[in-house]
Amino acid sequence: MADSVSTTIKFYDTAAHRIVSWRPPQHVRMYVCGITPYDSAHLGHILTFMTYDLLQRYLEDQGHSVTMVRNITDVDEPIFAKAQELGLPYMELAARETKSFHEVLELLHFRPLEHEPRASEYVEEMAASVSKLLSKGVGYYVDKDIYFDTAQDPGFGSFSGFSKRLQLGLMTWRGGDPERPGKRNPLDFLLWRAIDDPADPAAWQTAAAAPAIPYGRPGWHIECSVMSSQLLGTPFDLHGGGNDLIFPHHECEIAQTRFLSEQSSDPDSSRLASHWLHTASLHYCGEKMSKSLGNLVFAKDLLKTHEPSAIRLALMNYHYRIGGEWVPCLVREAEELLERVRAVVSGGFVDDTAATVFGRNVRAALADDLDTHSIMHLLTDLADLMPARPSADAASMSAHTASSIEQTFRLLGLNLAAEPIPDTNI
Repeated sequence: MADSVSTTIKFYDTAAHRIVSWRPPQHVRMYVCGITPYDSAHLGHILTFMTYDLLQRYLEDQGHSVTMVRNITDVDEPIFAKAQELGLPYMELAARETKSFHEVLELLHFRPLEHEPRASEYVEEMAASVSKLLSKGVGYYVDKDIYFDTAQDPGFGSFSGFSKRLQLGLMTWRGGDPERPGKRNPLDFLLWRAIDDPADPAAWQTAAAAPAIPYGRPGWHIECSVMSSQLLGTPFDLHGGGNDLIFPHHECEIAQTRFLSEQSSDPDSSRLASHWLHTASLHYCGEKMSKSLGNLVFAKDLLKTHEPSAIRLALMNYHYRIGGEWVPCLVREAEELLERVRAVVSGGFVDDTAATVFGRNVRAALADDLDTHSIMHLLTDLADLMPARPSADAASMSAHTASSIEQTFRLLGLNLAAEPIPDTNI
């Protein structure tokens, strides 16, 4: 095990706009934006969350403790629309899809989380934060809704580095309303939505923030600002999510946090996170996997015909910063590679030196920008240790060698032993 001062990890830091060499503290606090639970988890979700699962595993392997938080966005407009379409109470739909999500991640060997907050559990705290932004003069009313005045934050837009034109386009495309009459600035974003219908299933009359905060529900961006700061404090060490969240979601989180800080003039105290790591999209049929496009490949469907380790290994063909087009045959190729590696190991064709070098190189690849491409090559090299004409008698392998290979596989979330196809009705 390495101590904290000797661990260095390279990755692309979105806020720095470059590759950084990160020396994490002994105890690492991470927050990852999670799912909106109105449909099954697709491979794009799994690739994103596997990135942080690998990072968590590597940090723990190197002797760090990790507090990992991944939220459930169960207060959001898409859930309400889907629940209405299905004729279900929205919380019933959210609970069903969250349960399915948990089952998929467990089957795919994901590490357990320290916290998985649901937005619906923090509405009072969100209302109090919106009230605080109103009192500081950066929140304002449009009719009864409450918006954040982006003109009062000179740094707004610097995190993404996007042009104003692109910001406006993304704000529109990703749920914003730049053209709403009454807003001070087109990029001002919703903090709280007032609800007039007393029968609305997702509205709250908050106690702490009344009467400034009307009956209603929080906007999307304030949810993660509040949940992350409540559970981790600020600035925490690393914030993650898909790169489609860079703008507007994470840009808005950062802006809010500057003003929610007690000392917003202090650059350190007003930061939300010290580092930001985003993942690229997985595509299928030439487009990003998306519910709206209907080009989804669901993890639960693959689990009906493939072992979990093969699915994880297939996804390791995609580097977190690059993503790419999903190629279905990669799962079968991953199964074949696992079969070859297992045959080499069970046949005793890996000596102590080869096992040690394999483990060291896997760890070096993870430390070098989570280089899963290189790990695929390392596994192929291990499989190639099979002799052209193996002896019929299995060679003996030391307990140390076997343990070393097993530990490296566990680091990657893979099972060295062959796994049955899960018997599941997710």
